[in-house]
Amino acid sequence: MSKKAKPSLILELGEKGGTLEFHTPDEVVTWLTEETAKWQWLSSIPESRNGPAAFNQIHGQINPILQQWRQAVDDSNASLAPIASIKSSVESRINSQGFWLSSSEIGAFLLKLSGESSPTAAAGAYIALGGTYTPQNQPQHPQFIEGVLQAFLFRNEIEWTATTHREALENLKRQYSGNISVQKKNAEQLAETNQVLNAHFSKELKEQKAKLDTLHEEQTKTFSDLIAEHEKNLKAIEDAYDQKLALRKPVEYWDSRRVGHNWKALIYAIISLVVGWFLFDGLGGAAHDLFLNLKPEEQPKMWQVGVFAVAAFFAIWLERILVRLFVSNMHLATDAAERVTMLQTYLSIIREGSEFAPDDKKLILERLFKPATDGMVKDDGAPPTLVELLSRK
Repeated sequence: MSKKAKPSLILELGEKGGTLEFHTPDEVVTWLTEETAKWQWLSSIPESRNGPAAFNQIHGQINPILQQWRQAVDDSNASLAPIASIKSSVESRINSQGFWLSSSEIGAFLLKLSGESSPTAAAGAYIALGGTYTPQNQPQHPQFIEGVLQAFLFRNEIEWTATTHREALENLKRQYSGNISVQKKNAEQLAETNQVLNAHFSKELKEQKAKLDTLHEEQTKTFSDLIAEHEKNLKAIEDAYDQKLALRKPVEYWDSRRVGHNWKALIYAIISLVVGWFLFDGLGGAAHDLFLNLKPEEQPKMWQVGVFAVAAFFAIWLERILVRLFVSNMHLATDAAERVTMLQTYLSIIREGSEFAPDDKKLILERLFKPATDGMVKDDGAPPTLVELLSRK
């Protein structure tokens, strides 16, 4: 797509300067600098020294706004508020003051009079035409009076009109010639951009058509392959469905076993923690009651040690039994989950259409339906009886 045209600043100054157009903030700064230099001579004449003051203040007033315009100059979505603010400030400041720009008819007359006669004469003409006047106590310079007379002649179109109008028209001609050149250049750039875009779009259209043709051929082949694959999958699903019906009950059985053992393991874990806490607290209380009254140099009696040892033995034994039940249920839950996974994997392999050799199928089914062990560690059982201890020896 073509670039969006950047906004420009258009000043409508009427008889104070005509119509001025600026495309960048730098053009505004250059114009202000050049215009200030052209009217610097007014400040050297006492009667007109306050004339360009209002124009000079425009610099400081619009500098921050120009900075905002610079920051947004490359943003096509930027707000036009800075440009509108500059337009309002400059137009109101110039149109409300007794001052003319060099692009105006009066401004051209004053600048020409300053160069051909003297700045003093031009200052007299400036004040006579309505410029800002600063009263003085001293008599007026003869050249000042001459300027007043020249202003009278100019105002009444006796001598200066033709020359000044011609110069003003020449200025307008140069200004609009420059604007026309810029617009022509912009139009040529837009035409070149559109030509490049049209060529790019034509090339892109051909590439997309070629891609669509290739995609159509690939999709036709893919569709044929999908039909064959779906027929194969439907046959595998049919076989798997028959197998699933045969193995549904074992899957449901082992899945219920898994859930049940998980709940039992959780219950035994909670019981082990609660009982362990009470046993620990009870052993602490027993130790407190048995050994509290012993003096520092007194040895505990045999019966005290025996009672505490027996209590500790049975407490540890009870806690080990609970932990043993927790571990056993965890093992059984894991075993049931493995069997469910093996059954589902077996069904998935059948569904994919893979075939098992008779020996492989027999091996898988034997592992699926082998007896479940409780996972007990034999050393975690009850304490050995006296007969077991004697038989070990």
